[in-house]
Amino acid sequence: MSQKWNLQDIRPVEPKKRRPVAPPAHIDEEKEEDEVINITQPPKNNVPHTPFRHKSEKKSRTVLYAAIVFFVIVGSALGLSAVLGKTELTIYPENRTPNINSEFTAYPDNRAGELTYEIMTLESTAESQVKASGQVEVEELATGTLEIFKTTPGSERLIKNTRFRSPDGLIYRITESVVVPGASDSAPGSVRAEVFADDIGEAYNLAAGTRFDIPGFEESGLNDLYDAMYAENGEAFTGGFAGPQYQIEENELQTARQELQLQLRDALLARVDSERPAGFIAFPGSVAISYNQLPAVEYGEGLVTIKEQAVLQIPLFNATDFGAFLAEETVPTYDGGPVRVEDPSALVFNYSNATTSSSVIRNEESLTFTLSGKPLLVWEYDVEKLKKDLAGLPKTAVNNAISAYPGIDGARVSITPFWKRTFPDDPEDIKVTEELRSE
Repeated sequence: MSQKWNLQDIRPVEPKKRRPVAPPAHIDEEKEEDEVINITQPPKNNVPHTPFRHKSEKKSRTVLYAAIVFFVIVGSALGLSAVLGKTELTIYPENRTPNINSEFTAYPDNRAGELTYEIMTLESTAESQVKASGQVEVEELATGTLEIFKTTPGSERLIKNTRFRSPDGLIYRITESVVVPGASDSAPGSVRAEVFADDIGEAYNLAAGTRFDIPGFEESGLNDLYDAMYAENGEAFTGGFAGPQYQIEENELQTARQELQLQLRDALLARVDSERPAGFIAFPGSVAISYNQLPAVEYGEGLVTIKEQAVLQIPLFNATDFGAFLAEETVPTYDGGPVRVEDPSALVFNYSNATTSSSVIRNEESLTFTLSGKPLLVWEYDVEKLKKDLAGLPKTAVNNAISAYPGIDGARVSITPFWKRTFPDDPEDIKVTEELRSE
């Protein structure tokens, strides 16, 4: 049976009494009242009061300033990197080091598939005083070599003693008959011939570079031949003399001449490198020096001044043509293109005929010599064209670009700053260096 409750048995629950909190002893009543009001009455708009708000504002400003400084520093670094950035292209050219020990022949005129050369000529004179034993009358003819040209087609034979005339009317005659070839492909035909003066005397000692005509054609009315043929002397005519010449003891003369020749040889060899044209190769072993004894003159009582002339001639080889010729002769895989010899001194040059080194090699129709050594042959390419081809292209385009250059075996690109992925628009901003890979 359920329990029944009487109304009087129900007692209302009394609210729990709060325990009063005593205010601090040092707070007076007025302050206490204010404090109570602050607690029991919330601020307007129901926004809670934060007594530390000024610290948050200071922290926000600090973060903002730090962010600004960060972006300024990063932006400056990026800008500076862009200004100081660089593009370096490293090229690996084809190269070979063949072992050469062969005989070759070179020609002074252009011939398809053959090695050609040019002659550089240097001259010098020296003198010395020696004792004289007396004097005698001497009469000698000047001699030299002429290069005879024909500017029209068809060869022409010139008989022995054919006359050649200088601008001053001096006559020289060829010692043997020659056949002058006709012109071909706008290039005149030419042949060399030894000549001697028609009379004695020093007046016939002419400087190099004098132009001669053939008076016999003019006298015979052969005007076409007269206009089409002429000659020039590559070296000076020497030896002409008429008058007293001092006599010197043979042993003393030979000793003095040898000293002068050694002096002249050293002086001329020292000039080869400084006077050799750029882009040409010259080998020390290819030097040919000839000496001429000039007439002696009186120096004083019992003394004579002897003079010696030295003429140095050396064949010059175009550096690129020479490298290509060696590559053609020694590298089976060579398929054309320019090649340079990195260090020509790695090759030893010797004339096949020992007397060539003391002859006038300008008069030779060809030069035969041996080369031995292991030269470094490096394939060449057009650096400026390559830079123009790459300017403004993506970094990855380098492989396609170098494929158009057979002389290049590979390449490496370095571009800074790291985020740049293209070559500079200005080709001059691309720095090209070269490295050689081992074969």
